Amino acid sequence: MALNKKAKIIIGGAAAVVIAAGIAVGASLGHIQNAGSATTTSADGKKLTIIRTYTRTDCGVTPYLVADQEGFFAEEGLKIQYTGTLAYAQQLASIVNGNNDIGDAHPNELAMFIKGGAKVKGVSRDDLEPVKSVDSKYRHMRYYVKPGSPIKTWTDIKNFKTGQKVLINGTVPSCTTFIPGAIFDRFNLDRNRLQFVTFDSDQQALQAVGQGSIDIAQVHPPYYHLAQESGLTQIGDSFDSGLGPGSAVALYYFSDKFIAEHPDTVQHFVNAITKAQIWALHHHDEAASITAKALKTDATGTHYYAYDTAVINSQIQPWIDDLVRGGYLKKDQLKPSDLVTHQFYNPKIFDSTIESQSEKSE
Repeated sequence: MALNKKAKIIIGGAAAVVIAAGIAVGASLGHIQNAGSATTTSADGKKLTIIRTYTRTDCGVTPYLVADQEGFFAEEGLKIQYTGTLAYAQQLASIVNGNNDIGDAHPNELAMFIKGGAKVKGVSRDDLEPVKSVDSKYRHMRYYVKPGSPIKTWTDIKNFKTGQKVLINGTVPSCTTFIPGAIFDRFNLDRNRLQFVTFDSDQQALQAVGQGSIDIAQVHPPYYHLAQESGLTQIGDSFDSGLGPGSAVALYYFSDKFIAEHPDTVQHFVNAITKAQIWALHHHDEAASITAKALKTDATGTHYYAYDTAVINSQIQPWIDDLVRGGYLKKDQLKPSDLVTHQFYNPKIFDSTIESQSEKSE
């Protein structure tokens, strides 16, 4: 696949500016009335509640598509409505102002939303990092360097560009900044050497590392094949953080207002999206094909997903701690209970065959 689109490069991260802008946009727009109350009728005459979300153009699209196309939303009495693509800051705003009902984010993103004043809560888990026994094709991210790079393993970075920054794609805060920091800590590397460069897409990051504009590219599974086809060298993956399943955890979130007014709709969404994630784990190739069609690429992979409706506090805390370490939060300013609610845990939706590891709701 050709990578001829000019990359948009932003050095560093301006998380507070982006989050504040999103909340300001949300405050300036009118609220949608009767959110969560609109209905439609299915082909078989069943009444369905419409739930709205922005259109995703990245790896996050898979569970939504599966839940829609495999009938899990309809089974729970829901109809998903995609409202169009939005810039990152506008995604949060659309949830705050009621133009959309559902968002998804990693815990550090959600924490910054809440710190900035957004009244939102995570309700269930999306992505996870698989345990060691699970096929490595499911790992949340892989790390690549250009052919001939002196970096062959993480430890090689100690003697690479001594005294200089290591350029890697990433947006503060997100998995692309949290996970590399944890990897650097584990391999006794100076995380202060990390210099994050923001691109519009993983494809552009791969192009940049191939051209030498950055030193390391980190990409998500729909684009692993592209890195391989480009002849890039893999030096590791997100499992190297050593933090287990929580190192890649993401959360679906709703506004506090929507949760209070439509708890049944939220519960049905949690049920449906988790069923879809379980299906995707059992039907990897089919899920990848659905994703590829939506992204208009020959993507050959998907993420690894939560196989129950639990939200695990211990998986969220390291993300908060990392924000404290980076100076984005004060110590004890936020705790997991400020980010999530456990009220939608449904023990009936659980697949113990997917992983031997046992996780219980806290």
